Amino acid sequence: MIFLYQMINLDQIFRMRINQTKYRIIFSAVLVVASVFLTSFSPHSASSDLPYGFTVSFPNTTFSAQSYSYEPVFDQNADSVIIPLKRAGRLFLIEAKVDGEAGNLVFDTGANGLVLNSTYFRNHLKSEGGASNAINGSMGAMERIFVNQIEFADLTYRKLAADVANLGHIENRRGVKILGLVGFCMMRNLEVVIDATNNELKLFRIDKSGNRLSQKSTFKPDHTQKMEGNTNILFMRGVMGGKVLNFCLDTGAETNTISRDLSKKVMSTLTITRRAVLKGVGTAGNEVLFGRMNDFSMGNKQIPGMEMVITNLDALSEVYGMHIDGMLGYNFMEHTVMCVNFVNKQLGIRFMKGKEK
Repeated sequence: MIFLYQMINLDQIFRMRINQTKYRIIFSAVLVVASVFLTSFSPHSASSDLPYGFTVSFPNTTFSAQSYSYEPVFDQNADSVIIPLKRAGRLFLIEAKVDGEAGNLVFDTGANGLVLNSTYFRNHLKSEGGASNAINGSMGAMERIFVNQIEFADLTYRKLAADVANLGHIENRRGVKILGLVGFCMMRNLEVVIDATNNELKLFRIDKSGNRLSQKSTFKPDHTQKMEGNTNILFMRGVMGGKVLNFCLDTGAETNTISRDLSKKVMSTLTITRRAVLKGVGTAGNEVLFGRMNDFSMGNKQIPGMEMVITNLDALSEVYGMHIDGMLGYNFMEHTVMCVNFVNKQLGIRFMKGKEK
């Protein structure tokens, strides 16, 4: 999920001049809304260094509820694989080859399917996909391609359908070659351990009941939840202001997002530190608020002080077919190690020592 943060300080205004034609992003199987690009914000920067005003811009993003799942080819003697995660700001990247083209895939669990950068795959035969809806209205039909092979770490995927989008804006802001976006669609039938602190993605082969084929190691969580929904999106529950809320996990989001429609009791637990302007392509800017979550807990663990943006999430709820109270991104991931198993619908969370209360 990707939307852009642009910072305004006292000396210079950084504004993204989005050409609507150039950045016409048409996604069939992806929800790419909440990745916040924090200019001059390294992964370890203190949030207090952020300027007091900024502009948030949405690319011309469209969404589809259609869900895909792809099976990798494993080494026959391997029951697991560790995928190194590179950092570009607060984005997690996987080194990959797509039909021989080397580059990086953004690990984005907000993406319901596979999205490839049209810059590198413009010569692939295109077909028309289904209709989709944008954050600012319907975008009509979109284009789809087929690729022969995707390789990353020790995994190989063959014969995949993918939607194409111009992802040049990500490359330009991060200075890295972006081949596309991948999420749980590439690993839905595996057990997935996301360890953001150690920059690792661990994949384990499982049987039809969701049990690891190798019992040499097991994940020991501090908290477990039963997963809901049948898409490639992970939904989880957290508590704010004594109220249980529904969140989705978005590893492509560089900050958390909270719905502006929450109750006054929940909203009173937030600290607002500054204002922002939220822009969709072809629409006027809407003012949103940026601040901190002071009363977020999961299980019996509190994670205070996480950054967040308050905005309207009605479009996401409609696309998902499930009411969404917020999205948890990088700010949440840096406090946890998560084990995701779509087969047995189990989510396990281990909280990092020194990062919880």
